[in-house]
Amino acid sequence: MPEQPDVQLPSDGSSEIPRESARAILFQFVVFPLGVVAIGVAIFLLFGLMASERHETTDYVNEIRSGSSHQRWQAAYQLSKSLKRGEARNNPELQNQVAALYSRSKDDDPKVRRYLSMVLGRIGDRRSTPLLLDGLKDRDTETRIYALLALGELQDPTAVPAILALTNDDEPDIRKSAIYALGAIGDPSAIPALVEGMSDQVADVRWNASLALSRFGDRRSLAGLREMLDRRRVAAVPNVRERQKDETMIAAMAAWARLSGREGVAELRAINASDPSMRVRSAAASAIQQVEGTEPGARNAE
Repeated sequence: MPEQPDVQLPSDGSSEIPRESARAILFQFVVFPLGVVAIGVAIFLLFGLMASERHETTDYVNEIRSGSSHQRWQAAYQLSKSLKRGEARNNPELQNQVAALYSRSKDDDPKVRRYLSMVLGRIGDRRSTPLLLDGLKDRDTETRIYALLALGELQDPTAVPAILALTNDDEPDIRKSAIYALGAIGDPSAIPALVEGMSDQVADVRWNASLALSRFGDRRSLAGLREMLDRRRVAAVPNVRERQKDETMIAAMAAWARLSGREGVAELRAINASDPSMRVRSAAASAIQQVEGTEPGARNAE
């Protein structure tokens, strides 16, 4: 499931939303692989942390329900950031509580509805699917994007027909989000739409279609993955930060190695030998190892 954007609430008490555009959010949510962080703690500290988080979750829900407009969206944002997947098991009523808040948020500040979409996705209860499908009809584009990302987290196949309809939306970020959600859900009925998405005029729509299609083991995704491995083509996309260029290439490597096998090792070797980013070169070495079963760097030493 996609990570939430790394943004900070304003420290001056203003009601300004964190400065994170839909496009920037999507670069974080969609294209890039998720990092997995393992934290080892003593058992008594773990129990204490769980108790603290339960208390905070209740506080956030109450604030969303009865706070001022400024407090509601901030509480929704903080809840979306703090809620860990599976934590809802500690609070069986959380889905019902958040669903009720989401239903009442249509005429609220759009930021409230966006962050509540995140919460519903993180809770992981497919009873939220109809609510999020309704969110796809929202007038606010970013609210629709958040609903799509949350549906991807729920992985409910019943959402596929509605999501498929959005792969032809006029807004590129809606198309990209829909393609991401289809890949996350993993329903084979989405494959034709993903293949079509690989011909999109917008680069990161094509890239996400390629990554999503690769999840099905479909070698037609290799054309898009090759584009993602070409630093010159990635660098030609406007408004892409240096780290995002690296992450785009890294995101493609495992899928490329898995689907191209030994036929694709030459591309990985070229990247490993000459790419300016050590992170990208290291990822290429790992992908080569994935294909050949060699120790990292063994070929370079020859």
